[in-house]
Amino acid sequence: MGFCFHTLPSFSEVLKEIKSKLRPTKSNALNTRRLALPEEFCCRFSLADIKAATNNFHKNMIIAEGDTGFIFGGKISDGFYAIKRLRQTSDSHLPLLELRYGVKFLSQLHHPNIISLLGYCDEKEEMIHVYEYANNGSLYDNLHAENDDPIPWKRRLEICISVARALHYLHTGAKFVLIHRDVSSKNILLDDQWTSKLCNFSFCKRGPHSMSRDPISIEIESDIAYTSAFIAPEVAITGRVSHKTDVFSFGVVLFEVLCCRRIFDAELEMHQRFLYRWACKCIENGTIYSIIDPYLKGKIAPQCLKKFLEIAYSCVQFEENKRPTMGEVEVTLELALESQKQAESEMESTNPQGEFMREEVSLSCTP
Repeated sequence: MGFCFHTLPSFSEVLKEIKSKLRPTKSNALNTRRLALPEEFCCRFSLADIKAATNNFHKNMIIAEGDTGFIFGGKISDGFYAIKRLRQTSDSHLPLLELRYGVKFLSQLHHPNIISLLGYCDEKEEMIHVYEYANNGSLYDNLHAENDDPIPWKRRLEICISVARALHYLHTGAKFVLIHRDVSSKNILLDDQWTSKLCNFSFCKRGPHSMSRDPISIEIESDIAYTSAFIAPEVAITGRVSHKTDVFSFGVVLFEVLCCRRIFDAELEMHQRFLYRWACKCIENGTIYSIIDPYLKGKIAPQCLKKFLEIAYSCVQFEENKRPTMGEVEVTLELALESQKQAESEMESTNPQGEFMREEVSLSCTP
């Protein structure tokens, strides 16, 4: 799941130490102005620093491969960090756009469930981000790894709640509404305390002022690639996104967490290929228990499962106005967790080795 390290200095301590060693050059100043970055929030690293940290981008230092580049593990000062080297494309502007927008947004976001950005490098055609390191890997890796212990149900709920809080913050807590546009289990990282960290703000889009009552509907660039199984219907149909686009994608993640199945599997029958569609049909038919993660069977309290399914189902509704806000999603998941804790406490006092009965689950979801 990643490397294990001893206690590391805090992000702010390392940032302060690195800044004290950086000597701004004329070139640095030009690049900083070009990217319009606030110096107090973000450092510009030299390519020499990055190469030293990654052993000249040696393949053995790669800890993950993202959709837009490789992620290396590397030591900078006294800390270990994730260093994302953006992949060059036929369109030379795309890596620069990802660098610019990723740094611009992340350098101004402050939330415990959003990955912290330490700095960047844009020297000699290289496009590089330096992030805090989450040593338990991505949610995707943990859900689908064959040789690791499954994630317990309550921990899965806590992870989902934390991501919901991060998205709620993006939609309402910042100065402007921010739409992530790429919510997926691969973009949810887990640190050594299993705290979730939403990452990859490459395609993030800014909406109106968060206090504005203007409708949130933004036209997007046609050349941006999405993970098709996470795309909300309106994105494919109209080419526009809103905060409800993120809600839809998060709903897909919820079903992935519950069922521990890949969100798209071309080897399955047509009606089962998209996990969220299959799960919704099972909810409507009263057969959802048949496709949840076998590890979880008997471990989920009926009332908890009911709340979880109802909110997941509502998140992936075809019509945007039928989907909840992320604030509503967050509250419902918290209630589901409380139901689980209460049910486990009651069972512990009566039958410590018992399991929850699946027959007790009664859902009222309708298409």
